[in-house]
Amino acid sequence: MTKRLKLKIPAILTNEPIIYKMVTLFEIVPNIITARLDKDAEGEVEIEIKGTPDNIEKGIHYLKNLKIEIVEQ
Repeated sequence: MTKRLKLKIPAILTNEPIIYKMVTLFEIVPNIITARLDKDAEGEVEIEIKGTPDNIEKGIHYLKNLKIEIVEQ
């Protein structure tokens, strides 16, 4: 299964390896389409993720728990 997501990342998390953690925790394969990240400002990432439907849902839930705004495209 593949999903394309647009993420709005709070400034407090722009220095955290959130994509890496999602990939390693839930066996998701990422493809970063675009990214705009600044050290002290909100960031945006457009990402395509591949994995089992269950793992993708767990990954999305993980991001939402971090207060990352997600728009599925």
